[in-house]
Amino acid sequence: MPRSPKYTEVMTVLERRIRRGDYLLDSLPGERTIAAETGVSHMTARKAVQALIHKQVLSRAANGTLEVNPQFQASARVAQVVMLYPAYPSPFLTQLRQTALAATRKHGLELRPVQYVHWDEPVVMDAVNHEGGTIIIPASTDVPERIRDTMRRSRCVSLDIDLSHHGIKSVRLFPDQHIRRLLNHLKRQGHTCVHCLSTHTRNAEIERRIDLWKDWKTRENLDGELWENPAPSFEDPAPLAHQTMRPLINKKVKPGDAVVATTFPAAMGAARAAAEGGLRVGEDLSVCAVNIESPAKFTTPTIAGLDTPGLAPILKDCFDWFAGDEPWPGPDLIEPQRIAFYRGESIISGKTKPRGRSKANA
Repeated sequence: MPRSPKYTEVMTVLERRIRRGDYLLDSLPGERTIAAETGVSHMTARKAVQALIHKQVLSRAANGTLEVNPQFQASARVAQVVMLYPAYPSPFLTQLRQTALAATRKHGLELRPVQYVHWDEPVVMDAVNHEGGTIIIPASTDVPERIRDTMRRSRCVSLDIDLSHHGIKSVRLFPDQHIRRLLNHLKRQGHTCVHCLSTHTRNAEIERRIDLWKDWKTRENLDGELWENPAPSFEDPAPLAHQTMRPLINKKVKPGDAVVATTFPAAMGAARAAAEGGLRVGEDLSVCAVNIESPAKFTTPTIAGLDTPGLAPILKDCFDWFAGDEPWPGPDLIEPQRIAFYRGESIISGKTKPRGRSKANA
């Protein structure tokens, strides 16, 4: 079988990049840059570009720069929405990315995921200014005012972190009433002492979860302590949770207590510390997370908490706003109505009497 001409290989590379949104924030490179990137001669790159112009995938502006042909953009499944999220290896962020991708496709759109490490990266402002609409997951550090100001003026939505008090459209995944329902479940199971563990980097969302626990504990007249040891930005909070909980298991955590972690990694660390201290999670001690991540359903025992809701119905107004010329249709804050509570095995049943520490670890 004869080998395809080199210029057709370059055409395939460029078209694949366009469909995946590689040039959604950056302009298309010139022919010499394309040649260098694909390892072909300038003449071969020019032939590929001319063929794509003839195919109406590309067009050339009056100043000679290359652009994606609007007709191709409209007819092909080309990425249109940017999702900007922290470059942190988190199952929760991965789950949000996958859920957002499914939501965009359900609405006939395509998503271009883009990562960032800090707010001063050029890609951040490029994404926030993107005309097609941007979903941004803010990092734990505060969003600078210059970024917030641009977000207010553009078609940009904050996901998971509520910035609506700054006049920025926001989607909050875990409403107050859903978190209270999780806490109330612990009380119904007979717990009179509910501790809170937080080792995630401090941000507005983590502070809200801690405040909700404090208010609930006071209102219900229950015992419990706050153990907080925030991890530095972009670091795993699970080891800190284990380190924080291990000495407390022998001093302050007793059989029959409950520990609610502000995030799933903290719950994982707490569960491991409990096991090492001779407390059986789900039998002697309840451990849950305000929100779980996908591994929670495969641990032993499985970890209870609020699951990530489906984003398709929540983001519908956002996508309509991205695609149209009309103003934002409702309040700046959107929240899911249906609770997604995963009961797991890590919460003691009201019918189960805690047995105390195992003899081997007592």
